[in-house]
Parts: sequence; C-alpha cells; structure tokens
Amino acid sequence: MMKFLSKIITPQIGFEGENQGERFVKLFLDLYRIELFKDGLDLVLTKLQQKHLHFEVRIIKGWDTNVGCFLTEPFNRDKNFLKIILRSLNYNVLAHEMAHALEFESGINLGEEFRKCIGYDMKNREPQIITLKSEKQRLMVDALKSYKPEQFLSELFARYFELLSVSRNVIAHGDFATADVMEFFVNTTNFIEKIFNQKIRPKIDPQIAAATIEIAKQVRLSKPQQKFQDRIESKKWSGHTKSNVMWVNAWNKNQIEEKKS
Repeated sequence: MMKFLSKIITPQIGFEGENQGERFVKLFLDLYRIELFKDGLDLVLTKLQQKHLHFEVRIIKGWDTNVGCFLTEPFNRDKNFLKIILRSLNYNVLAHEMAHALEFESGINLGEEFRKCIGYDMKNREPQIITLKSEKQRLMVDALKSYKPEQFLSELFARYFELLSVSRNVIAHGDFATADVMEFFVNTTNFIEKIFNQKIRPKIDPQIAAATIEIAKQVRLSKPQQKFQDRIESKKWSGHTKSNVMWVNAWNKNQIEEKKS
C-alpha cells in the first residue's frame, strides 16, 4: 500500500527542512479509512501522477488553523497546475487543504445545492454529542469570523472534510465517531456522496480507482465503539448563542446580497 502511494506522491512533495515524506504518505493512506473520501483522494493521486499538483510542506510551530491562512494556491492555470501549501502536517490540515483543491478542480458551484445542504444541517441545530458540538462550534462558526461571508461556503466545505478527518474511523482515539459527523451533517454528506463525488469521478484515472479499492479495504479500522460520555448533552454551551446568531446573520446577509447582484 505504502509503496504504491509513495511512488505517486513523494516525487510531488517539497519540504522546507526535514523530509517527512513517509509520514505524509501515511497520513494520506489513513484518510482512505473514510469511504466518502475515496473519490477525492483518487483524484488527488491522479493529479499528482499527471504532475498537475504539487505539495509544499513548510512547518510553522504554533500555526493556528483558524486564522484562515492555510493556502491552496492555483497557479499557471493555463497548465492546469495546482500547489497546496501545508504549514502543519496533520490529518485535519491535509484533509482541509485537499478539499479546497478538489473544489477548485471540480469546478462546482457551491452556491447551489451545497448552500442548501449545509444550511439545513447547521442553522438552528446543534449536535447532541459534546465533543462534536465543540468542534463544530470552533471550526464552522467561531473560525469563520476571520473570513468574508462570500468565503463561507468554501470554508464550510473544507471544514466538513476536516471534521471527518479527525473522527474515530481515521484516528481510533478520536473524540467522536465518523458516523456522528455524517449523521449530523446528513444533507452535506448526501451532497458529497451523490453530487460532488459523482462530478469528480470521471476525472479519476481508472487504474488508480481500481488499485485503491483494495487499499481502502486493508487500511479500514474496525467500527469504533461510541463512548457513553459522548452522548451526554452539555449545559455549558449557551455562551455560543451570540456567535451562532452572528453566523446566521452573516449567512443570510450574503444570500440577500447575491440575490441582488
């Protein structure tokens, strides 16, 4: 598994300082534990194999993922070449930045079906699981204060992938189960599965798609057990009410402005 991925990935990674190619490939491999990720990962491999995508890893200690400065930089667009810059080497960062690259490569308009799906999932709803509730608040409400409303959709898209990347199907000791994320974001999950993945699938090299079927099977963890304490409703989140209102107001304002334009 590692050999197959390394052959495609490592020639297309640049490191500032220590070469951590083996760790990068392992992180990429583990993301195949999420079945929903397979098409996206296969497309990334396809673009790497075509030499249309390059990763640069520039580690910066203490980098805050919520500042909104992780970069996925398309350049030389005439040559269909993308560069993803990572300033931290972790599951969530890799998943987040690849999601931005996949959005770009797909050419999809997130302002159509995705807007409706993420809106239905998030507005006036909260997860019952304390840990998921906290991460959803941190990543998808509080962090968006650093962005303009017109950037919300792209960030929410990437942060949905980020949430899945730190769930128990990827990290056995994760704070919430993969199924918990997918069940709360049920409409978003359906969008990725039935619309987004269907759109990018024709862009995937068939040989890569066939090869990673077995990789996904071999790397998959057994179904994580739900911790009892995860199901306890927290009574300490009322302080987030104001930021939730701000999120909804900004969302609605952006919808109104788009309709006027």
